[in-house]
Amino acid sequence: MKKGASDIFYLVIGFSIGILILISPVIITGTWYDIESTLGGLLIAEFLMRTSALIIGLLVIYDTVKSFYLKK
Repeated sequence: MKKGASDIFYLVIGFSIGILILISPVIITGTWYDIESTLGGLLIAEFLMRTSALIIGLLVIYDTVKSFYLKK
């Protein structure tokens, strides 16, 4: 089945949003994972934030690809 231009547009937008979510902790903190500048409980919180951003970003990308290939 042939995909239209709007389907490809939504695919590109979905990928862009997913990648933006993936790198959002880097945008917010300004650094990659830095163990020397973070202390104690904040280290755990930063790790959880980065892990959840990774999972949510991958789920967004997965849903975009799934809806692109299953659209009729």
